[in-house]
Amino acid sequence: MPAIIDEEQVWEALKEVPDPELPAISVIDMGIVRRVQIDPQTSSIVIDITPTFAGCPALDSIQAAIKTRLREFTSQITVNVTMQQPWNTDMLSAEARQKLHSVGIAPPPMMGHGRAIPLLMGHPLTCPYCGSQQTTLENVFGPTPCRAIAYCDSCHQPFEQFKPV
Repeated sequence: MPAIIDEEQVWEALKEVPDPELPAISVIDMGIVRRVQIDPQTSSIVIDITPTFAGCPALDSIQAAIKTRLREFTSQITVNVTMQQPWNTDMLSAEARQKLHSVGIAPPPMMGHGRAIPLLMGHPLTCPYCGSQQTTLENVFGPTPCRAIAYCDSCHQPFEQFKPV
């Protein structure tokens, strides 16, 4: 283990920790890692994360994956969950939006302020397969709490829409 833990190395290592529900995207790209704190006296790392949903079923898995990835730096790792600043889909990185698109999930529109479901219903969804906006929101309940199901009238493909929050 290195004697001095470099914060930049920790941030880089966290880019390799995939989101368990969307493994093409890292926890950094998801925007859920809020803070990295290193105590040089104890060689400990404290990570603060904010889940995408308060009842996120992947939270334990995310915490375990972060600890596993950072073990190369120290065995003293704490991953705190904070809801001090709630997560929203505007925190997704540009790279995360591109990765969602590449795996057939329409990235969410930039939310700004307002309620998500009316935005989804009133905003044209873009098909990640053909780029058409001739789409229909079929079901706000998708395979996970953060995704909805949509259908493209142009290429006739169903697709998942990442819900704005």
